Amino acid sequence: MKSYHLSFLIGIVSLSLYSCGKKTNKDRAIALVESKYEKTNQDLNFDEAKLDSLYNISPQAYADSLKKGDELDVTLAELESQIEHLGQAESDSVGLISAKLTKERYRLLDLKKIKPQFIGWKLSGVSIAGNKQKAVSFNFDKEITKIVP
Repeated sequence: MKSYHLSFLIGIVSLSLYSCGKKTNKDRAIALVESKYEKTNQDLNFDEAKLDSLYNISPQAYADSLKKGDELDVTLAELESQIEHLGQAESDSVGLISAKLTKERYRLLDLKKIKPQFIGWKLSGVSIAGNKQKAVSFNFDKEITKIVP
């Protein structure tokens, strides 16, 4: 029975040490930046630093393009139905508008093919001690193993 309690106690202590030692993504990013600047005389302040994920296109912009594309489809359908009842001059005007909207719709359809892809991380809001006006940012790869341009 004592060995069971001892094993349980060792497990709890091990788990506690592991949990305390585990770094967050932000901690790993800060450690990389600190290692890059450790040989310089610049002191960096990470109090206002914020770690954000980077995408080739923002998920919000992607969602907005889908919504706008759907709205354009409705508008184009309405224009097409109205063109049939118009005279030649009016039909030509509406046709020009329809052509511009169609061109925009094709641009949005191209954008729709490019789904947002996670490309890395960005640590922003890092200030240099003594220079409160200037904040710098750093980009990282997906695994936060290196700083990338």
